[in-house]
Amino acid sequence: MQIADTDEWFGSAVSQTWTMSNMVPGVTTAGPFSVNLHNTGSIAPDHVEISFSYILDTAGHPAQLGPVQVSTPGEMARWIEITSMTYDTINFVPSHIDANGNGFFDLEDVILAPYTSDGGPFDNLPPPMGAGIRSFTMALKLNSGAPNSIQGDILTATVTFTLNQNHSQ
Repeated sequence: MQIADTDEWFGSAVSQTWTMSNMVPGVTTAGPFSVNLHNTGSIAPDHVEISFSYILDTAGHPAQLGPVQVSTPGEMARWIEITSMTYDTINFVPSHIDANGNGFFDLEDVILAPYTSDGGPFDNLPPPMGAGIRSFTMALKLNSGAPNSIQGDILTATVTFTLNQNHSQ
């Protein structure tokens, strides 16, 4: 069983990385990002799981002075608001869970429970079947309340899609 993004074949998992820089508070400037998943294997898949990770590059931060880091990846991720996120026909935004309690759906939420839990919103998603395609799209904005300390930082988010053969995976 293999999964692919467009015409590139990756095995049982595919990752897409997006870098967010020079984002303006309150403006959707990142995305929409899109990944099309195909199944090229001969065994019918059971489900897809989606996971997220991110890293922060403060090297280009205009306020960065000396070796002191102005913000952490989590501090920036909690200000990157997810304005749209769909997988096939599933729209995650209307039913989002504000896992960090800041009042909106953001990149920090998606690495916290229940999103990371077995059976959570990103587990047991319908797989691409046969020659079919399942699409994932996401658009992001820097929340208008973002503090000056993170503006200018660069956040790189990685979304990984894993195709599983049985339900217990």
